[in-house]
Amino acid sequence: MRAFIATTIIGVFGLNENKKILLYKPFPRDPEKIAEKLKLSEIEFIEEERFVRGELNKSGYDEVRKGDAIISEFVKSNLRKLALEKKFVRDQSEFNQLLTKVNIQLAKVQIKKAIGRGSLIIHANGAVEELDKAINIFVERLREFYSMHFPEMDKAVESNEKFAKLVEKFGRRENIDEVELKLLASKSMGADFKDEDIQMSQTFAAEINRLYKLRQDAAVYLEKVLKEIAPNFTELATPMLSAKLISKAGGLERLSKMASSTIQLLGAEKALFRFLQSKGKSSSPRFGLLYNHPLVMNAPESHKGKIARVLAAKLSLAAKIDYYSKEYKADKLKQDLQQKVKGILSSK
Repeated sequence: MRAFIATTIIGVFGLNENKKILLYKPFPRDPEKIAEKLKLSEIEFIEEERFVRGELNKSGYDEVRKGDAIISEFVKSNLRKLALEKKFVRDQSEFNQLLTKVNIQLAKVQIKKAIGRGSLIIHANGAVEELDKAINIFVERLREFYSMHFPEMDKAVESNEKFAKLVEKFGRRENIDEVELKLLASKSMGADFKDEDIQMSQTFAAEINRLYKLRQDAAVYLEKVLKEIAPNFTELATPMLSAKLISKAGGLERLSKMASSTIQLLGAEKALFRFLQSKGKSSSPRFGLLYNHPLVMNAPESHKGKIARVLAAKLSLAAKIDYYSKEYKADKLKQDLQQKVKGILSSK
């Protein structure tokens, strides 16, 4: 036989297929506790639900379902009447007060959840991205400024961070002690800077180096938060890509509810829109941010799409595990992913 469980603000009901109430387990008459139970019920069986399910099983109902839309709607439409019949409230006025208080508590839980540690990923990733933009702008300005004094160094030193460190440390081109740069400096066609010009370039470079240090600290902090909140997803996606995907999705909760096909195309929204607008005349995007994953980036062009699809499926599963069960299964997920990628690469 089949029975159903319906969870409400006054407790948990057990019903049969004819919508007959077979069992009722009340909640404590505390709005805060009721709200906690309702939120927990969304992701697992709570104590009252387990009790009702167990009693229904004892009565011969071997199939007990939770969350049936028709049954839930029936109980919801009769909830005021049931609250009075079960003597959970004295009258309609008390029921209204209870409903208001529970909704307030649910709103508090939702707000607290919305500004929880998961939101730190979005803000920390945003800080890293903004620092990258700022550093690139400032380094470009430093290169242009210092190139008037030592233009040859602009091409000789590709690393922006190294460029800024050299300027801060040595100032004048003739003070630089690296062999290659020292030779270039001796034949430089750059202008001779006054002391105040050198001081300005060094001050500017020092500020850029401080931004690099801040960016490094922010990245370390971001990786720590990622491993705390989304360890499975982070292990599969790599920390920086994980941060970008979670931020693009709007948080781990939203990401965990996305289909793998949606995760595969995160970051390719414009390309997807163009494809839909062209009614199939342009090529469909195969991936978005996932292009930056080593498995996709290093794959042959003909296999990139298939690997991105397999990767997205595993990332979807990892996000769900991180958000709902919070078990660490990254090693198994990673092994399965590598085997599937190996199979794709070995196929023609």
